[in-house]
Amino acid sequence: SKMTHNIGSSFLVFRGKVQRELKVTKEQKEKLDQHLQELLPDVMKVLQKSKGEREKYNQKTHEEMAAVLKETLNEGQRRRLRQLELQKEGLFGNGEVWKDLQVTDEQRKQFMAEIQQTEKKIAPLMEEVQKSGKPDEIRPKVMKLREDLQGKLEVLLTDAQKKQWKEMLGKPVDLSVLFDL
Repeated sequence: SKMTHNIGSSFLVFRGKVQRELKVTKEQKEKLDQHLQELLPDVMKVLQKSKGEREKYNQKTHEEMAAVLKETLNEGQRRRLRQLELQKEGLFGNGEVWKDLQVTDEQRKQFMAEIQQTEKKIAPLMEEVQKSGKPDEIRPKVMKLREDLQGKLEVLLTDAQKKQWKEMLGKPVDLSVLFDL
């Protein structure tokens, strides 16, 4: 299904707080940890490669991850993980969500405009992190911009889309579950 295809992209499942939210068992945790150990050496190598090679690798990891999750987590846990991914990505995470919500071309244009405006504000903050090396001071500002953007995009949805989006997100979790705050 689309859901399992989608799920592999994220490393969220390796976060302790996410595992607690999913009520991962000790055995499941061991399986996941083992998989992470296998992935990590590759990840380091891939970071030094070209964009094309990185994309190929991401696709491969995505598929492997989906397989691991399918074999390690039960269906309820996988569904909840997907909700957490959507909570983390928001409406600007990836085009899949727009397809699911049947976002129109007109809405898409408006979304892109909002996203670009926010990216313009975030870029200098990211540069500041690199210069100052003080991510803790800048992270809240970036989170605030993301949150504002999320609000602006939600306003552009129809009532039916808003309802569907709420259902896709499931029960909200604290942001610290999803981000290193």
